[in-house]
Amino acid sequence: MRCVILTACLLCGGGGGTAVASEKYRLEEPADDPRVFGVGLRLDVHGKVQTLGEQNQTTSLPLSASAAISYRERRLLGHGADAEALRSVRDYEQAQVDITVDEEKTAIRLSDALKLAVAQGRSSGLEIYSLTGLLSAEELELLSPPCDSLGFLALLPKEEVAVGDEWSPPAWVGQFLARLDAVTKADVKCKLVNVQDQLAKVTFSGSATGAVLGAPSEVTFQGSYEYDLQVKAITGVEMRQSEKRGIGVVSVGLDVAAGLRVLRKPAKVAGRVSLQPVIDAAIQPPPEAARLLRFESPWNIGLLHSRDWHLFKQTEQVAIFRLLDQGLFVAQCNLSPIPSAKPGEHTTAAVFEDDIRRSLGTRLVQLKPTEILPTGDRRHLQRAVAQGLVGDRKLTWIYYLLADPSGKQVSLMFAVDSDAVEKLGQRDLEFVQSVRFGAPPTMAILKSPPR
Repeated sequence: MRCVILTACLLCGGGGGTAVASEKYRLEEPADDPRVFGVGLRLDVHGKVQTLGEQNQTTSLPLSASAAISYRERRLLGHGADAEALRSVRDYEQAQVDITVDEEKTAIRLSDALKLAVAQGRSSGLEIYSLTGLLSAEELELLSPPCDSLGFLALLPKEEVAVGDEWSPPAWVGQFLARLDAVTKADVKCKLVNVQDQLAKVTFSGSATGAVLGAPSEVTFQGSYEYDLQVKAITGVEMRQSEKRGIGVVSVGLDVAAGLRVLRKPAKVAGRVSLQPVIDAAIQPPPEAARLLRFESPWNIGLLHSRDWHLFKQTEQVAIFRLLDQGLFVAQCNLSPIPSAKPGEHTTAAVFEDDIRRSLGTRLVQLKPTEILPTGDRRHLQRAVAQGLVGDRKLTWIYYLLADPSGKQVSLMFAVDSDAVEKLGQRDLEFVQSVRFGAPPTMAILKSPPR
């Protein structure tokens, strides 16, 4: 990387010790840098989550989380300007998080089969997908910490700077670092505070106000990074971030503080991210299917869904998904296992319709006759559409019953405001058609990744 351009005086006069204020430096990392970096990241989060209980009462619960992530990373040319100019291919060595909410512990680990991935910048943060399979929603969140090694490159100055100089990164950087879907205000400032022993130290601070997953959010952050003038790269970052997020239709509220530390240096062993088949696959825009997320239930029922569907709640009887479109709620899906029929049989249309009438009760205004839909295999799929009222609100319920030849069955019910049925489009049917009894189907861009 040809990153640091010193003044003629510095080049002629040697370089050790502390810099003189008049000396200027170019701190940059070109997108076409072929080097592979080893990255280690540690994240600790403390605070509270808020949920809505019965009668819309807010419940606040203590939260703590600790994540450890390490990977090899090679920069790639992005697929656009601004945030979309940031792109890399990564091979994760470790990715895990341990979360405790009110003494209930959860551990998430990234599967070995999914560790070869691409990170692509978007205005709302990094979009990550695996080259070797499909991520779950939990794995995707694990790989999306506040900022990260690729995101910090957006804080580098565009021009030469001297000690004491300040600069404001482009307007999109605040939203990108805060991972907000939409932003009403964002501001980031950086300052080169010193250069000593070939290390340039830059402090930064910022704030952003907007929304994430349809919920209002306020994010503030501050920290520093070190740029090694000999390595010509950012080699370390420390940052503190706080977020206050309201309760949304698909997410809990947050009042948390996070501490992040990143160590980064050229890798001694480049590994898989330097192999040409991997680079060739990573530089291409992914097929839409590569962005799907997989869901595996405790009932041995799996499915694939777009990133617009979010798992809202799961119990022993039901998994509830909600669909957002540009942050706005569109529909809810309740997925439930139902008793199996005899092999080769399924619940009849008459029983299916009776169950719908009993479930909706006085809310039901009209129930259209059940229709049988093609599946392209031996599974049986039937659908019934009901319309009704909840108070003055007109609702449409779309019921599906899916059965396989063994007699296993699952029920899916989509609830949507009647005037939003057109906006829902075919997304309910696409959701249902991906359901499988057993592990969900998957896909890989690299069928046989090199070792």
